[in-house]
Parts: sequence; C-alpha cells; structure tokens
Amino acid sequence: MTRRPVETAPELRPCDLALTPIEVARGLSHLPGLVFLDSSAADSEPYRADARFSLVAAAPSEFVEGNLFSAADRDHLRHSLAKAAGRPESELDRGFPAGGAIGWVEYEGRFRFGLYHDVLIFDHRQERWHESGALRHRWREPRLASDWDKVPRSFASRLDQEAFCEIVQRAQAYIAAGDIYQVNLSRRLTTDWPFPGDSRETIAALELYDRLRDASPAPYAAYLDLADQRQVLSSSPELFLEMSGNAIRTRPIKGTRPRFRDSSQDEKSAYDLLTSPKEIAELIMITDLERNDLGQICEYGSVQATDLLKLERYAQVFHLVSTVEGQLRSEVDHLEALAACFPGGSITGAPKRRSREIIAELEPEPRGLYTGAIGILGFNG
Repeated sequence: MTRRPVETAPELRPCDLALTPIEVARGLSHLPGLVFLDSSAADSEPYRADARFSLVAAAPSEFVEGNLFSAADRDHLRHSLAKAAGRPESELDRGFPAGGAIGWVEYEGRFRFGLYHDVLIFDHRQERWHESGALRHRWREPRLASDWDKVPRSFASRLDQEAFCEIVQRAQAYIAAGDIYQVNLSRRLTTDWPFPGDSRETIAALELYDRLRDASPAPYAAYLDLADQRQVLSSSPELFLEMSGNAIRTRPIKGTRPRFRDSSQDEKSAYDLLTSPKEIAELIMITDLERNDLGQICEYGSVQATDLLKLERYAQVFHLVSTVEGQLRSEVDHLEALAACFPGGSITGAPKRRSREIIAELEPEPRGLYTGAIGILGFNG
C-alpha cells in the first residue's frame, strides 16, 4: 500500500449523516482496513459516560507491525505516528483523536496498527456525526450475507473439561505454595468459519458482529479487519488504559454475576456479588496491582484509587469495577506507559510476572489477540 503524505494532523468537523454507526460500518465494508470502535452500550440505562463515542474508519495509509516489548519497535511505531500526524513526537498527546493508529496488541505483545486519517466519529450524547476526511462520500448501500444456516453452532477445544480442571488444580497448587494469589486461566474454543476467502466474508463477519452487539452491548466493543486474513469481533466492558496528556486511568474488572429478567432475582444476584468475600478480595488484589503498575510510571503521590468496588450493570452480567488514576511523569509518553502496564492485571493475576509464567506453562497454546488490547493511539492524544 502506498503512503500518502500528510502535512498537518486532520481536524474534526461536524457532518450531516442520517445513519447509525453500524449502518456506516456496513456501507464502508468494501474498503480495506475497516475498523469500528463501537460504544454499543450507549443506549443502555442508566446513561454510560464511557460509551459516548463510536468511531468508524477505513483505507489506512499504511500498517505498522512489531512487538510492544521491543524498544526499537515502539520507536518505529512512534516515528510512524508522528510522521503521519505531521507534527513532532513531543506534540502527539493533545486533544481529541481526529485519526491515528488504530489496531491491537496481542497478549504476547505483537501489535498491528493501521494509520487512519479519514474517520467518522458519532457522539451518542449529541446524536451527531463528526468527520475528518471524506469517508462518508465512499459509503455504499451494503449487501447482506446469505446462508446463515451455515454458521456453526458447535465449538471445540484442545482442552476438554477434564484437562481444563487439571490445569486449574495445578494453578491452585501454585496458590497454596505461595507463588501467586490469583491467576486468570483460559481455554481456546474454535469452530469452522463457513466463508473462508469468500467475497461475502467481511459482510458475514459484520452481520455476526451486529448480532453480538445486540446480544451483549458493551462500551468498548469493536470490529476490526486489518487486512491480515482475520476479522476481529469483540464485546468488552473493560477499559485497560485511557490517556490524555499526562493523565492516565485504568478500570480493572473482577467479579461477575448473571442478570435475570425477574427484578427480584436480578437484585439478589447483584447483592450476592457485592457481598462476596471472594470477588471483593480478587478485585482489591488487582486494584493494588494496577496501582503498582501506574506507580512505576506516574508522578510520586499522584496515583489514586478514585472508585473502588463499584457495581456496574451490563446486558448479560453484573461486574465489580475499580478506577485507578495517576499523572504520568514527563519523560513517559503513551507508548512507554502502554508497554509498562501491558497486559492488564485482571486477565493475568497477581503478582503479574509469576502469573504470566504460570499461564505460559499451563495453557497449551499462545493466547494471541485474546486478552490483549484494542484501541487507538490518536494523532493528537
């Protein structure tokens, strides 16, 4: 893909567009590199401040790959971002992102970002679109995929239930021995995708994502197709890191209970979560871990747990959430902060380093994008 020279960072301007964010994403699905950072929980009750904006972008000028834990690769991404923004690296952390590097970091540190200058941003509070570039003029009436009867209903794993219980027992032995306090174990489920290499692949993946966002809306949902032969569908309630200027915050989640249609049953489930010694202890451990992570990169005394053990309601579940905030030291930019804190404590365990070693020992295959991070490094912060 050829690079497009950019002399100045893009600026947002209001635009008239009588379409929903998912409709915009569908109509741009013919373009390469479609990304949709989707605050699909924006219409939930009560209003969620963390679900205010949704972003759609496509046709990046280039893709940048590397490993977050490599200083040379971080420098390459930082240089690419500054060059695309048309401003010095020291001036990247300013204002609302009117474009930037959008993509992911896998659990093991591999990253892939597209550099996007043309974006459409929907403000759910004001119900208004803003744009940089001219993406809306490339919108087309979307086609719909057929053959939904082909979509698989069964999944397989290299770990059956007995094998998974065995690695849980081994993790419990590490806890009993004092190696760790907690660890987040996972197992991969796979299925056959009915449209491999098919022209309907992107359309079908977007339709599947639309079903996911309807069933389980989340403030940090996302659909990404970064031209690497996979589409990523995510419905995440958790904010790993948010940074603007030298302000940084994280909102770890621990503790889950199901939602119920019956209001009395629903409230009983919420009360059970709020009063669970196990869930409370887990979140306090991870909150302390995140305070320590931020403490390594923030001004002394600036790190605070501003919200502790807050109950949050989602479409399918209740969660317990804490908020930890701080002020980055002047020599720490956003990429260095991301590398220092990655991956999040809620999906590893405590202590983080030993938990990651145990995860690598017990889980039979790399996690890849699962429990990594999706997001944007804005041209201006």
